[in-house]
Amino acid sequence: MDAKELLIKRRSIRHFKNIDIPEDILWEIFEICRFSPTSKNSQSYYFVVIRDKEILKFLSSLRSSNSAPIGRAPLAVAICSDPSKTKRPEADAIIAGYHFMLASFTYGLGTCWIAAMNRDDVKEKLNIPKEHYIATITPLGYPEEIPSPPPRKPKEEFVKFL
Repeated sequence: MDAKELLIKRRSIRHFKNIDIPEDILWEIFEICRFSPTSKNSQSYYFVVIRDKEILKFLSSLRSSNSAPIGRAPLAVAICSDPSKTKRPEADAIIAGYHFMLASFTYGLGTCWIAAMNRDDVKEKLNIPKEHYIATITPLGYPEEIPSPPPRKPKEEFVKFL
């Protein structure tokens, strides 16, 4: 798939097949993620792969239906940043998160941005230092289906030329 197709066809996936993701595929995705841009090339982001079913259950329960997709996937990935390495931990982690989602889609895997997971109880459960930033915890798995695109407003409504 070319870049245009990737950017147009990627969808948020909330239901997954009960199929394990091969370890080599995960490492290929993380290899792509090494090239995620960061402030001053700080490379402050890191990924925590979560396979433990009890932790997935805990995470999926935190935000009701918003975090429920985590419990439906074979694993989830927390995308984090270390503020001691950058003055822009939020931006670095968010960009790395989207890089991860796009890379995953190229391998036929689905993700879903789960926000508001930068919480002390989550950090404690995942052994992430309290001062670090969690951009998202995304479920990761093979989609049960890829939904049709939702309606989009015309580009003329969100582009302004000065």
